[in-house]
Amino acid sequence: MERYMYLWRGPEKILYTFGDQPSGLICRLVTVKDHVFVSTTTNNLYHGVVATHLESETCPLLTFKRVQFYAVDIATNSDYLFIVNDAGQVLRIDPSDMTHVETITLREEPKSCSHGYKADNESVKVKSLAASDNAMLFIAENGQLWANGDQPQIDIKTSEPKKVTFFDGRIVSSVACGANFNVALVRKIIRTMKDDTDSENDLEEEVFVSSCPHCVSDVMLSPVSQPSTDTCPLGLHVRQSSEDRSTNSTSAPSTASKDHDNALLLDDEKRFDDLSKTLTNGDNFSDGLPIELQREEKKNVIFINTEAARQFLTRQLSWVSSYGNAGEELLAECADRPTRIIKQNVSNMASLVYEGVKTVGDKVVTLSRHMSGSSDNNEAQDSGQDGLEDGVTGDTKPTATSLANSLRCEEFPWSSSAGTSDRELSEQGLNERINTLVRAGNSLLSTELWTWGDIQYGQLGTGDTTKRPRPILVEKFHNLGIKKIVCGSYHVLALTLDGRAYAWGRNNSFQVTPQSPTDQSSPRLFSCGPSSSQPERVRDMAAGENHTLIMTSTGLQLMGKYSLERTGEIIQIKIPDAVGYSAKQILSSGSYSCCTMINQPACDISSDLTNEQIFLEEMLMVYQNLIKPFQKKGGATQESNVYETLCQCYTELISFTSLNVLSLWDYYDHNGEAYEVVVVASIEEYITVYKHYLNAICDVVSLGGFTHIARIIDVPQTLISLFMDKVKGSKSKKANNEAIIALALQHPLNRLNRYKAMVHSLIRINGPKLGIERLQEALGKWEQICDEQERRLKEAETTKQFWESSGKLVELLRSPDRRLIRESRTHPISVLNCGRFSTHWFVLLTDILIHVNGTSHTVHPLPTLWVEPLQDTDAVQNALSVTTPEDSLVLYTPTPAERTEWLQALQTAIKRSLLRVVGHVPPLVRSSSFSFTKHSLYKDAKYTGRWLNGKPHGTGKLEWSDGRMYVGHFHRGIMHGTGKMEIPTQGIYEGQWKDGQQNGYGTMKYINGDIYEGHFKDSLPHGHGIKKEGHFMASVASIYIGEWVAGLKQGYGVMDDITTGEKYLGLWNNNMKHGCGLIVTLDGIYYEGVFMQDILTGHGVMIFEDGTHYEGEFRSAGVFSGKGTLTFSSGDKIEGNMNGAWNEGVKITATLHMNVANCSSHVNAKPTSFGKLCVPPDQKWKAIFRQCYQQLGVSEPGSKNNSTANKIGETQRVWQNVAVVITNSHQDTIQRRKDIARDLNSSSSTCRQKDRSNINQLEKIPQFGWDSLNLKTYDEVHDYLIKAFESLHHPLGTLLTEVAAAYTATYGGVRVHPLLLSHAVAELHSITSRIYHVVTLLFPALPPGGQELILETEDSEESKVVSAAAILHPILLPRVHSALFVLYALHNKKEDDAYWKRLMKWNKQPDITLMAFLGIDPKFWKSATTNHIGEHPLPNDAEQLFGDAVETLQQLKTTFSPLEKLLVIRNTFEQMTQVVQRQLGSTYLWTMDELFPVFHFVVVRARVLQLGSEINFIEDFMEPYLQNGELGIMFTTLKVCGILSTESLKFLQEHFW
Repeated sequence: MERYMYLWRGPEKILYTFGDQPSGLICRLVTVKDHVFVSTTTNNLYHGVVATHLESETCPLLTFKRVQFYAVDIATNSDYLFIVNDAGQVLRIDPSDMTHVETITLREEPKSCSHGYKADNESVKVKSLAASDNAMLFIAENGQLWANGDQPQIDIKTSEPKKVTFFDGRIVSSVACGANFNVALVRKIIRTMKDDTDSENDLEEEVFVSSCPHCVSDVMLSPVSQPSTDTCPLGLHVRQSSEDRSTNSTSAPSTASKDHDNALLLDDEKRFDDLSKTLTNGDNFSDGLPIELQREEKKNVIFINTEAARQFLTRQLSWVSSYGNAGEELLAECADRPTRIIKQNVSNMASLVYEGVKTVGDKVVTLSRHMSGSSDNNEAQDSGQDGLEDGVTGDTKPTATSLANSLRCEEFPWSSSAGTSDRELSEQGLNERINTLVRAGNSLLSTELWTWGDIQYGQLGTGDTTKRPRPILVEKFHNLGIKKIVCGSYHVLALTLDGRAYAWGRNNSFQVTPQSPTDQSSPRLFSCGPSSSQPERVRDMAAGENHTLIMTSTGLQLMGKYSLERTGEIIQIKIPDAVGYSAKQILSSGSYSCCTMINQPACDISSDLTNEQIFLEEMLMVYQNLIKPFQKKGGATQESNVYETLCQCYTELISFTSLNVLSLWDYYDHNGEAYEVVVVASIEEYITVYKHYLNAICDVVSLGGFTHIARIIDVPQTLISLFMDKVKGSKSKKANNEAIIALALQHPLNRLNRYKAMVHSLIRINGPKLGIERLQEALGKWEQICDEQERRLKEAETTKQFWESSGKLVELLRSPDRRLIRESRTHPISVLNCGRFSTHWFVLLTDILIHVNGTSHTVHPLPTLWVEPLQDTDAVQNALSVTTPEDSLVLYTPTPAERTEWLQALQTAIKRSLLRVVGHVPPLVRSSSFSFTKHSLYKDAKYTGRWLNGKPHGTGKLEWSDGRMYVGHFHRGIMHGTGKMEIPTQGIYEGQWKDGQQNGYGTMKYINGDIYEGHFKDSLPHGHGIKKEGHFMASVASIYIGEWVAGLKQGYGVMDDITTGEKYLGLWNNNMKHGCGLIVTLDGIYYEGVFMQDILTGHGVMIFEDGTHYEGEFRSAGVFSGKGTLTFSSGDKIEGNMNGAWNEGVKITATLHMNVANCSSHVNAKPTSFGKLCVPPDQKWKAIFRQCYQQLGVSEPGSKNNSTANKIGETQRVWQNVAVVITNSHQDTIQRRKDIARDLNSSSSTCRQKDRSNINQLEKIPQFGWDSLNLKTYDEVHDYLIKAFESLHHPLGTLLTEVAAAYTATYGGVRVHPLLLSHAVAELHSITSRIYHVVTLLFPALPPGGQELILETEDSEESKVVSAAAILHPILLPRVHSALFVLYALHNKKEDDAYWKRLMKWNKQPDITLMAFLGIDPKFWKSATTNHIGEHPLPNDAEQLFGDAVETLQQLKTTFSPLEKLLVIRNTFEQMTQVVQRQLGSTYLWTMDELFPVFHFVVVRARVLQLGSEINFIEDFMEPYLQNGELGIMFTTLKVCGILSTESLKFLQEHFW
């Protein structure tokens, strides 16, 4: 039966047998006198009694039989057996008859809710325990320690188990009991959330009592809430921080950190439970579960109950309701219950977080599966602490972590412009995994060993025998990482992660040390003998009552009291070799010991594990004696970041090494596979951390940093002893210190080869089994890092020597990350055609090329350096061309081989300095930054962006030292394209650039608040533009829209002077009104004439608001000077000489002409020169059309170059230019959108897709409308034109937008005058004609301007008239209708008012009265009334009869073109005809005498506002062919109805009848 275990009493082997076949592996052993109990990994318990005599020597002394108890853990004292069952209860068993004596249950103290109701005390599950005759210790599933018995040091004196509050804020992972003392291995709770604003009262747990009606009602407010418990459904505790930084034994850890008011989150209790055993015992079988079950259990604890998480979050967020009053003002309708909305939002927020938790939970599971194949490793990672306890939380500089992260970003840079979001996420995930592993490694090392009880024999490990009133922390094990603790009666054993075993306490039987029987009050390192230079690495240990059992790679060693005859000697216990079996672990209890076996051959990895443990010990020694003191004394230096990064990376290496030791140990104990060892499972993270450390070491070496450290730190003797044998030659003490520091810090790199050997061993042991590919891949990566570190260290040493010999360059250019690659003193290279007395020295570093010329030097950054070989000629051979943003050099070497080496060195260095270079040669186009120092245009500016062969090309940003900044496009070194320039002394320009100047369309915002938007040329406003000066509250405020030349107003333009209240429409020259023009004022005065240098002079016109007008000579606006005629509104006029201002007094020498004609005769309200002295419509806005013609590549109409020789060729050229304009404009728009916002919402995305679809259609050159036109091609032309005018990328769209804006600015706003109507109408006709000319350039088949083309259909029933108005009015008029119709309304205000007054009066009459008054034939309305008699008589039968016609006519206000309005009128007549035919028969045809009164009735009932203005609008823009047709007759009918509703019957008879 030795395949299960070997059993000894003292050194004597005991034969045993199992009456019941054991299930699983033996993992626990306890005894009560001669009663022996063992439990297995399947939690089965077996019991046997050692026989006192044997019948024969071959008979077994012991027979084990299965006991019907489920044993998660077992312990004994001198009288009883204690079992932890699967329910988490402790059973006390009498071993004599195996009867159940008592059930021990851990129960929480009853808690009260805020309303005073008490909750039931809940039971707590036990996961492990330890026992003695005086006390018992219990570890709960949540890591809390419970105890009973007589233990005053932890405030326990009771037979019922109570929680030990002393260890609040810590997780207890393992406990052991001696005869009169106790030991606990604990770990601080992970600090993951910091909020200094929270107080202890804020973080008190909320207690829910189900029997409390108030608690129930509070929970019912949220439909997803449930009673609160101590632990949230995520397995996280919300509790107070408790961190002990003191080693004073008289104060509890929970009271030692009141200065940290932090909320703490604990890992899942079950997961932390398993982790504690893993970190303490070092094997999976100590948990009492087989490997498969244990892994399944550990895998499951990571899954999150997401529904419970939502409920928990709802409760935790309920505090938001206290701030519900903040929303009362915004939610007035909920003022009665303002918190209801808040609580609802809390619930919604919890649901949102629930979805996030669910997603994160799934991703955590995936991450945990990829972290490592070992379940122990996973748990260690999940519950790791931040850094080595003191090294991170106490002594490490606060910037160390950020520096390490910064180093990682530098090590793996990726260009953001490349759009590799997946790569960025991968890099972020790698850093997160590294941080997780670092925390896990720190957690392994950051264990605390606390002892309390009797100290008579020094068993508390304090170094003395002074009694302590409280538990004491054993300082010896600070940051050593305890893996296992066991106790004898009066002595303690502790096993560290690096394989060192310590013992202390009573040594009367040499159970602690064989050297002397003196009791040991401080931990003593175990070694085989006094001459041993290196302590033996211990694989396992166990403590009996008075003996110690140690397992090493060489076998078992027994010390202590074995029998009455043998005491004090170390006995080697041999375990017979068994094929296919190997030792698993050792256990002891009382005088018995055992070695459990596993049915797998011994794992030949012992030497690698030992080497790694020795390495971990050496690293910890360097950390304690070098890293920590240097962190305390380092101080601030220019390169302090380098040293901080070095220290941080060293601690990360320690963490990874500790994880690797644990994983190797697990593999040695058959608890995992070869590919689950950390050097293989976490190869990417491990090598990344080594690369970080390699970077840090190389930086320190290149700076000569070891000398700096040696000046600060006195090297302790421990390090001298460790590394002195490696120091070559006899040196001074200072040199020795520097050499030892260098050896100590480079020690991890010098030992890199051991990982290759380790992976080789794993491959050999694993064989061709599963995971061989991963092992081979890991081997290749470790070989690469080994080769790389040798090369990198050599580069760093060479760089150090270079800096030491380079003089002043050290102070100017030395940087930690720079390495020497090549220099011209050892590898000659010279400047071509340099002077014979000049000296040139070239130094190539990793990021710069230094050119030293005499006493001066120039630094060329490699990202902005281009190099290429030149072809050999008779004059130049072996030459290289080097191009930089400010210099161009031709270099040559003595031999072709030297040129090739320099070329390769330069290209390789440039590629490494760039981001994500693909290919062997650095690209010509790249992204980088450069600061100009001597460029003619960009001196003292820094450029960041795209480059092409030494010149800015593409998008970039240029920043000058004086505050100027340009962001936009460049072309071969100059600003070209679209861009934004900020000039502090001028303003901000954003728009188009050409040849380094503002050329094209743009916007200039001046520093004084003025804004110019329009076209530029040579950085000055030129062409059409709008300038807004001042603001409404300023002393000067105006808006000018019109033509500019070289920054001056010149040509036609409109000035709206807000300050004076005048609007000028006319010509400008040199920023002054000069030429024909007109002015309207807020007083209603209209001036028209010729202006000279801002002054109205010569013959002109002045019209007052009441109709009085003057025509004659002016000296200025409003000042008469010479002959003129003043005509009053009554018709009287004065003709003669007039001098003076009209509002001050006018001197008149003239003749008065009285109006003696009939009063009703029409008086001319306008002078004869009205409209003749202003700018002709065709001369307005020429700059806008000129810009359009330039885009199309054709000459303006009437120019000398305008030729019509080759229409087809010209059309083809025009369309090609249109396609180029559309493409360029669209690309500029896309770039601007990217610059403004990278992420647009869905609606913007939809608009963008629609815009892209239209662009695709407009970019295609249509082949219709060029030579002939029919209905089909006309429809295609019409559809194209609609899209073109709607698109701002198309020249037609730009033209229409600018013209409409100019027109609206001219005739819109508050300064409008009814006399401007005629100008507006004429200008609109001119604009239509000129735009139509542009359209005919695209579609020559359209009829010429002013002509019409009739397209007949096949059936000849309908036809279409093609003309400029037919095509453009539906497109143009809606853009300008608002401004134009205001003029019509002002012009017709008197008539419209009279019309509306009469209309309101008539609409007060009943339908019958109104119809009789209008003379409607009774047959149209009496028949309708008769039909309703006896049914449903209605008061408005007639109105309802013609209701559809009324509604149709009301649509007149919703249309904008004359044709659309005429169609509305025709539809109205059709609706009337249909009603009449329904009444009188479908064949009925009415006469005009019958139709007109009915139509008049419809007009009256339609109540169309400003009908007279609508009629005038139609008259002005209706095409001639419509006037005599059906639509013309119907319009005339409407016109008569309007006049009839406005004028008297007598007026109507005089003019129409």
